[in-house]
Amino acid sequence: MIGKQTLISILGGVCYVLPLMAQESAVEGMKEAAHTFFQKSIEKEKQEIYQYLDSIKSSGNNRQHDAEITDEDIQLVRKLKAIEREVPLDYSPRVKDLVAKYTSGNYNPYMCRMMGLGQYYFPLFDKIMDEVGVPRELKYLSVVESSLNPRDISSAGATGLWQLMYYEAKTYHLTVDSYTDQRMDPIASSYAIAKILKEAYDEYGDWLLAIASYNGGKGAVSRAIQRLGKENATFWDIAPYLTQQTQNYIPKFIAMTYAMKYADENDINAEDTELSLRTQALDINKRISLNQIADVLHVSKETLRALNPSFKRNVLNGTEESPLRLVLPVLDKKIASEELYAALNTPISSVTLSQTENLSKPLQNGKYKVKVGETFASIADKFEVTVQDIKSWNNLRGNQIVPGQNLLIKREDDFVNAKLARNTERSSKKSQQHAASATRTAYYVVKKGDTLSEIADKNGTSVGRLKGENDLNGSRIKPGMKLKVSKK
Repeated sequence: MIGKQTLISILGGVCYVLPLMAQESAVEGMKEAAHTFFQKSIEKEKQEIYQYLDSIKSSGNNRQHDAEITDEDIQLVRKLKAIEREVPLDYSPRVKDLVAKYTSGNYNPYMCRMMGLGQYYFPLFDKIMDEVGVPRELKYLSVVESSLNPRDISSAGATGLWQLMYYEAKTYHLTVDSYTDQRMDPIASSYAIAKILKEAYDEYGDWLLAIASYNGGKGAVSRAIQRLGKENATFWDIAPYLTQQTQNYIPKFIAMTYAMKYADENDINAEDTELSLRTQALDINKRISLNQIADVLHVSKETLRALNPSFKRNVLNGTEESPLRLVLPVLDKKIASEELYAALNTPISSVTLSQTENLSKPLQNGKYKVKVGETFASIADKFEVTVQDIKSWNNLRGNQIVPGQNLLIKREDDFVNAKLARNTERSSKKSQQHAASATRTAYYVVKKGDTLSEIADKNGTSVGRLKGENDLNGSRIKPGMKLKVSKK
């Protein structure tokens, strides 16, 4: 027979085991329910993405009508939406092609350099865009525009990291003269482009349309919207009515944003560049020589020029009224403050200035013939440009040059001075015409629904000119406003 104590012990054990089994069963049930929930969520998301891709496929705005929707397409949409913030990062077949290009092995060296330069430039852009009220992801437009080369000049004269035109520089109060071009200044030019994009967004209410207008012009975007005849039109709606360049511009921006955001998983690593990540700034209120500063700090002239791309010569022409910002690297070693003070206060001799003025003499039709013993660095130093400039202008990648080789050198001074001369001559002629005939100036009363770009198109002038003649800082106008309109 089983004793009383033994029976109680057995019954107690059974009572203990049964709750444990019930708990384990409950946990398994919860796991299974959670797994089912997540599977359904994933399937629902997949179906939504599939419908989104199917709507793009049947929209008639892409060339791959018969292409099947693949898991790769679904994954790309999912990853684009994961990094999307204020600016729509929409999928299109062209975006897919460009993502593949930017993340490819062949493109990797270029992207690694962009990431390296971005370590210097992107924090500057972020701060300015936050201040103006522009989404941070728009900073990647600078990569599309100039490959982060502040000295880049297009054949049309667009200049700097953001490729600003001369009239835009004047509209947004950037200095462009024989000594300084603030379109090449990372800070000054970024404030200008942030304002341009913000004004465009205020007008269109859509960031992709704002970006498209930055590339193709507000007039082109407004005309495309009118031709479409649809309210709340998107970029993809009006794309067929835009130039091929602008049609490709938005996909380039979206694909570049993707490549930068997913750099790690695509083995895009920031490479070292000529830019120092630790810098300090001084306000210069007199003429000084960059060579003197470079010698005192024991840094290369190329490094100093890379940090100060807006100075077109070896001379800073600062004044008490308009001091210039000089960016210097922060060095770990102690700087001889007395020597730096002496360099900052040493007047520049007329010899130094004459040497700067005569730099263009060795050029024949804009080309320089390499001499024995010369290197990229020595030639760049001679013409006060960077090695990267010379390589870019001549489509060169290596570091080898040979005596007798002709190198294209873009003299920014000559370009800008010639442009300024043409503008001055044109302005003088217009002033004479205005004096002879007052009918060249008219006035336009703003009507409801008018935009500056539409008024400019109707009257044969430009938005920049309208703003300048009417002291307008932004693009906002109100019905009843009387605008002065001078014909081109």
